[in-house]
Amino acid sequence: MAFVYKKLTAQDKALIPFYAHKQYNFQSASAASNRVTYFSTQYTSESISNYSTHKLSASIDTINTIKYNQIDKLFYRDFKRNIHNKLGPINYLKQPRDLYEKANILSIPSGLFGSEVKPQSFYLSSSGFEVIDDKLGNLIISGTNLDNYPNDIQQNVFRLDPIKGFKKYDLSIYDGYAVYKRVSEDNIIEGKFWRKGLANPDAPDIYTSNQIEYTNIVTKEPYELYKSDEDDSFLFNNIYYNKTTFNTSSLGSNFHRFSKINLDSTVGSYISSPHNKNFNFGPKEDFSISFYITPKLFHSASLDNNRRYIISKSTTKTIIPVNYAPDLPNTELEEVNSEPHFPFEIYMRSSSLYFDRSDGDTRVSINGLITGSDGTPFKTSHILCQNTGSTMQMYFDGNLIASSTTPLAKQTKNTANLYIGSKGKTSTDDGTGYIGSSTIGNTFIIGGVSSINRYFNGDISNINIWSRAYPLATITNISESINASPYIGNIFYPTGFATITHPKYFPILDTEGIGQMVIGDCHPRNPNCNSFQLKDSTIKALQFQGSHLIYEHEYQCTIQEHEFNQTTNLSARDINANDPYHLDSFTTSSNFSTYVTTIGLYNEENELLVVGKLGQPIKNSKNTDTTFVLRWDT
Repeated sequence: MAFVYKKLTAQDKALIPFYAHKQYNFQSASAASNRVTYFSTQYTSESISNYSTHKLSASIDTINTIKYNQIDKLFYRDFKRNIHNKLGPINYLKQPRDLYEKANILSIPSGLFGSEVKPQSFYLSSSGFEVIDDKLGNLIISGTNLDNYPNDIQQNVFRLDPIKGFKKYDLSIYDGYAVYKRVSEDNIIEGKFWRKGLANPDAPDIYTSNQIEYTNIVTKEPYELYKSDEDDSFLFNNIYYNKTTFNTSSLGSNFHRFSKINLDSTVGSYISSPHNKNFNFGPKEDFSISFYITPKLFHSASLDNNRRYIISKSTTKTIIPVNYAPDLPNTELEEVNSEPHFPFEIYMRSSSLYFDRSDGDTRVSINGLITGSDGTPFKTSHILCQNTGSTMQMYFDGNLIASSTTPLAKQTKNTANLYIGSKGKTSTDDGTGYIGSSTIGNTFIIGGVSSINRYFNGDISNINIWSRAYPLATITNISESINASPYIGNIFYPTGFATITHPKYFPILDTEGIGQMVIGDCHPRNPNCNSFQLKDSTIKALQFQGSHLIYEHEYQCTIQEHEFNQTTNLSARDINANDPYHLDSFTTSSNFSTYVTTIGLYNEENELLVVGKLGQPIKNSKNTDTTFVLRWDT
């Protein structure tokens, strides 16, 4: 049967993978019928084993805190350090992943997106916004010019949103997951204060790094919970909170707020970070400092004229004393006066904001009023101070309010710590609040300190230091975007998850409004059985392309010049011969050639597996080899 069958070799076969991109265009109803689902999720300090503080039964998680923890664990939590343990691909320089207190999750079934959602194909429109992806895994508002935002996180040398500030709202809760318990030698169960019912009634109201201590209920022995704090930049700058509180600011939306830090001058609240060359700028180096503040009264009816330091790198530095030994008691690092020159100081006096720089001999200062329409500064305002070339600038709510050239000739770099809310403790300060004989509200009065350098009193949030200056268009976007980012969430292409995490844009996917698209698991007792909808708006379209992996099978069937030159076709037989298989005489002519019309692939048992029909018969050459290529997709 050699003239009928020919065995293929390994070289004759090929398996070629490729992706086919299928376009999906959904309205709300068609998305529902194809199982596109949506969930509004939220963090809670309650133990995850309780599911939710709003539960109707033990099996219902009405705020989807479990899904919040799942998305956090899989994609967000410590993703810059723990890359190998997160779903990727991950490029933290190009895809920031900021998860705040809430997140909205859109889930696309794998049967639709296949191997992944094709990058730069996602589109979600509503009556309020049009959302697209930037092909790097970030979601942006359509039409956003990314060049008009800070787009290099390596230039963001200090950042303190704080992204995880909401986890410290309730200081009676230890930040973690599983309940930790152990049995002592006396068979007494001990444990840290995790919320599974009652919280710790003796927990402090204010937060200090490395100094939150709880007392064991049984042994009455103290132990620390929070061991260290870091900022939110990619540099992981160490920071120290002293007597601060965390709450939600007015920034974001009515449904989702940014965290804020409250600095109380009556107790001496401040934040510090050790000296770092990354935010230690020379006299002509470009840099910018951005933050939001909400000043509060220092007197019962007015602001005082003392310097209320907001952020500074001057006056105080940390040294290691000669007798310092970390393992010995009563030995610690010392804070002493630093050099007289400094790269920046930003402080308030009355209703004005000041931005100063000094080379030790010359001090340059610019200032401007930061009052609102009511003539007072008691509102949340965005401030950006920067040095560009030899010019100092101050922006208030995106508007330039002060500018001056800087005739600094000597060094401005120093070894001072970075302080937020103070200037650092000096030899003339006693650390009791720096408020002199001030009255806070109508009840609190304290006296004693004559120094004019005082603690700032009020709220501060979204603090950024960049190692470059920015044009007006970028500064305007920084002030309006709140967290200085154009990104409103993320899309994780291989898993089909799209998240809205930016508090300002949280209503893009909300659970109240209009529409009839049923999303999630519906049950009469489940209030989370929602429509695919928006507050005050309706989803118009959801579009994306699914990348489906397809394999092309290729078989090269080569006929050599001496092969398959005979035929058993009925038309070639001699109908007058007694032998029904006898070929007619014309088949012996030198002009006779066989034609190929069909090619079949068989297994070892001669079972037909694949058949290919040619569009027209192909003459089999007696002089050259002929190769037929069979291809099909699966």
